[in-house]
Amino acid sequence: MQFFSWLLSTILLSLCLFTVNSQDTNTVDIQVNECPNPCPWSYSGFISIPNSNCKSYAQCRNGNPIGEFECFGEYIFVESRGGCDYANDAESDCQPVSCPLPPTRSASETPTIIQSAGPQSPISLLLSPTQPPRPTPLPTPVFFSFLNFIDSRRQSIETTVLQSASGPSTAYTMEGLMSALDIVVNQFPSDKTFFVGENDGELIGLQHGLVNFAAFLSQAMSEGIRMDSCDEWNTDYIFQDNTEKFPISNACGQYKRAYDLEICKSTEPFECPINRNMEVTAVDKNQKPGKTGPPAFSCKPYDGSSFPGFYDLFEDTIVESAYSNSLGRTDVAGCCWWKRGALMTAGRCAFGKLNKYVGKEAADNRGIYLYPDIDFCSNPEVICDHIRTHELRWLIGFLDWSDRVETYVDSNTGWSYMDELKKFVDNGMVGDAFINAVTNIVTKNCHNLDLCAETWGEDPDKDYFQLNRRTDFRNIMTNVFNLPLTASPTVTPTRLLPTFAPIPPRPSPTRIPKPVVALSPNSTSKRECNMIVLAPIVALVTWCVWL
Repeated sequence: MQFFSWLLSTILLSLCLFTVNSQDTNTVDIQVNECPNPCPWSYSGFISIPNSNCKSYAQCRNGNPIGEFECFGEYIFVESRGGCDYANDAESDCQPVSCPLPPTRSASETPTIIQSAGPQSPISLLLSPTQPPRPTPLPTPVFFSFLNFIDSRRQSIETTVLQSASGPSTAYTMEGLMSALDIVVNQFPSDKTFFVGENDGELIGLQHGLVNFAAFLSQAMSEGIRMDSCDEWNTDYIFQDNTEKFPISNACGQYKRAYDLEICKSTEPFECPINRNMEVTAVDKNQKPGKTGPPAFSCKPYDGSSFPGFYDLFEDTIVESAYSNSLGRTDVAGCCWWKRGALMTAGRCAFGKLNKYVGKEAADNRGIYLYPDIDFCSNPEVICDHIRTHELRWLIGFLDWSDRVETYVDSNTGWSYMDELKKFVDNGMVGDAFINAVTNIVTKNCHNLDLCAETWGEDPDKDYFQLNRRTDFRNIMTNVFNLPLTASPTVTPTRLLPTFAPIPPRPSPTRIPKPVVALSPNSTSKRECNMIVLAPIVALVTWCVWL
């Protein structure tokens, strides 16, 4: 009788323990680092990846991840600033995030859970087939090799390339360069991406990309980097009355160029419209030793009576009068398209294309959320004064290069930049004809000044800067990149390098507490299995005590 009493009490005790411990068997924790999708439902923009300490973030499109990124060194992803920032300035903004719950669905769309044999994903969500696919475009292997190589030359680039006339450049940084390079290779339309080499596994393919990059850097060194300025300076003066007079209307164009009249090709009509009511002022200006110098470029509406005038170097003052620039402009209405960025890119076409590819228009019409709040046509100066200016300064230069240089083909002679680049590399990288032609394309929009009927304005310093560009090109190839290569760089990255540009659409997604996912009624949890094993053990212990 005592035995049956013991047995009954043991069974009741086991059932009691089983009931108490199985109250939560309808849920199972999802580990943050196993989050299948860090993007909240229908969210488009950039968001921190759970359990990454704000070092990693994802780009989302309609609730689907389309890319993952990491921040360099001491940088972390700060959502309030829309990109990577120094950790010591932003640690308080690094808030823990949790894996978003899938949206509430109808009975026919309810997710089911299956057990996967893979050690990395013990639980997988199988969503309804109606959910949009999750494309994740991966960069080509040559891009990883290219980035590895450039990153390995970081110190040499900073000490050799990123040097202005007065010392290390503050306007152009390595972090901004790498970030912009990632965007122009992986986010721009396929026919506008920056060329980093052929993805054929051959060493020569990578060298094609490195020489292209060296040519780009050599031009940037004589443009924005030399001046250490994002904005173009007023330098086109008229010598008159024994003094140098700098027309304020040079904002409309210098050296017989009219920036507001330079539009895109008919096949790509993306130029910004002229807005004569726009008011913009440059953040940088020409500094004259012992003088205030010409004022920063600006544009503003014309009231019909007042004129901006000119800057008198001898008197160190501005004289307001109807003084014209080299093309006869006396006002600055609608003249907001002066040169900006690494290559000193000007004109309504370039800024319109930037807006089309990565700006507000890209967000509105193409679902590209790199700069969804920036309308480069409404305020082109945002390139120089935005929080992400160090990235944008390079980006406008890369766009100019991929759009004007890499696609350059002379209709009369058939001279092609890409063909000549590959010939130059394949034939041992000797001679100056290639870089001289490149300099002509960048500065005059024509590879051979003797053959082209129309070229961009005058350039009194052309010969001087052509020599500089040749010297810088050779120096980069020989002393920075150590070309020709004898071995391919090791390909190790598993993710893209950081982008400082993303701006998540507002409002920001709501942070969701650590989620639980309901199991189907016939599912068996680990706790249930544990109690089944525990019951006999409890019975044995109780029996021993009873004895």
